[in-house]
Amino acid sequence: MVIGERFAWAHLPKTGGDTTVALFELFPELELEVDSGRTNAKHTFFPDRGDQVAGKHLAMNIRRLPAWVLSRAQHKTREGLYPEYRRLPMDSPRQMVNECTIADRRLHEFQGPFEIGTWMRLEHLRSDFASFIAGFVELDEERRRRIFDLPAVDVAEYDKRWSSWFTDDQLAEMYQRNPLWASLEERLYGGLAVGLSSEVSARRA
Repeated sequence: MVIGERFAWAHLPKTGGDTTVALFELFPELELEVDSGRTNAKHTFFPDRGDQVAGKHLAMNIRRLPAWVLSRAQHKTREGLYPEYRRLPMDSPRQMVNECTIADRRLHEFQGPFEIGTWMRLEHLRSDFASFIAGFVELDEERRRRIFDLPAVDVAEYDKRWSSWFTDDQLAEMYQRNPLWASLEERLYGGLAVGLSSEVSARRA
């Protein structure tokens, strides 16, 4: 989590969180409290820091649901899951769909009773971050350039094209199983991922 005087940001896993922390670190004058990236504390839920975040503008990252589901499955094969961190076999597409209800559970856990004021989309991370941080610092052209020049942090290489993994029916099932995420994605992106081209689906921040 990143906590400032007037805002707080929670690190939903597999949504470009390490890159976002690096973006926050471009603005040392904000004197931010940043959880260590070396422990699972970086994924602390807002309700667990209720006394520190109450009354502040809250922000989180988000990404297309199929991309999040696939990224989580890939992460399990490289690093495993907290707290064991034991590498696991790669899930099949059907297994990914069957397990995907964890997406809505994660949103509920991170948000709790709090209202998220800003969602930053991984696919548009730098522009969304610039719009967010401009509410708290003076953002001239040089500082804006630094945001867009910052390279992505800890990006795994794998086939990110949804059509390589899921059918349209499986994508539709994911959204049916996660109505909260589906509603949020439709509002933030103007529609769901079903039927989008592989070229669009493979886009990275």
